[in-house]
Amino acid sequence: MPGIDLAAELGTRGFSPPTRDRLLCTLQRARLDLMAIASQRALWEDVAAGNAETHAAIQCQAALRGWVVVTPVHPDASVADLRRYLGQEAFLGAWLHPRGPSQLASDGTQEILTAYRRYTRPLMVTVPDEAAVRDLETLAKQMPQLKVIAAGAGGDAWLASVAAAKRAVNVMLEPFTGGCHRGKLEAMVEVLGSHRILFATGFPAWNPGAALGLLADAKISDADKQAILTGNARKMFGLGQNSTG
Repeated sequence: MPGIDLAAELGTRGFSPPTRDRLLCTLQRARLDLMAIASQRALWEDVAAGNAETHAAIQCQAALRGWVVVTPVHPDASVADLRRYLGQEAFLGAWLHPRGPSQLASDGTQEILTAYRRYTRPLMVTVPDEAAVRDLETLAKQMPQLKVIAAGAGGDAWLASVAAAKRAVNVMLEPFTGGCHRGKLEAMVEVLGSHRILFATGFPAWNPGAALGLLADAKISDADKQAILTGNARKMFGLGQNSTG
C-alpha cells in the first residue's frame, strides 16, 4: 500500500545522521509516497538553523514535505520562523517540540500558540508521556478550531492519549513513534475510529519496518489500514493523489 510518513528527521546530530538522499532512499525502500521531515538540529539545538536545513532539503523534492519546528525554549525564533516558512506549500505546518517536562504548559508555548492562531494548518506536538498528554488536552481545548496531532501518542501512556482524544475532538493520534504496543491500534480504532489516527515512521530513531509491521499486524479492516496509512493525511493536509509526481 502507498503511504504517507508524517514524522521523519533530517540529521545534523549523531554518528550517522540521515541526509536528504538517505531519507529519499528510505522512503523508496519502504514503498511510501511521501515523507514529512523536520531537522534534528531544530528539534534539539538551533531552531532557525535547523528549519533552514529543512527548507533547503525539501526544495524541488515532490516526495518530501517539511515541518517548521517551534519550541517553547526559543519562542521568539520559533515565531519568526512561522512567518518565514508557513506561507510555503511545501511545509505542512508546525511541529511543537518541548525539550523538557512541563514545557507545553509554559509561557513560551502560549506565545507560540498566540502567533499560530493566524494559520489554518494542523499543529503536531511531541507527546512522550502522560504528563504531556494532560498538557496537550488543555492546549487542544484552548484552541478547538485547530487540528492537533499527538506525535508519539503518549508513549507507554497511550491509553491516556486515547481518553484525551475522546474528550478533545480536535486531537489526532500518531501512535507509531511511541512504541509498538500490542493491541493499541485496535483499541484506538474501536474508541476513536480510524479517521483519528495518522501514520509515521520516526526514522531514523525507528526502523520504518516497525511502524509498517505494527499496522500490517493490527486486527482492523484493510479500509481502516489504508485510511491510517494514507487517506487521513491526504484529507487533513490537502495532498493530491499525485503528491510525488
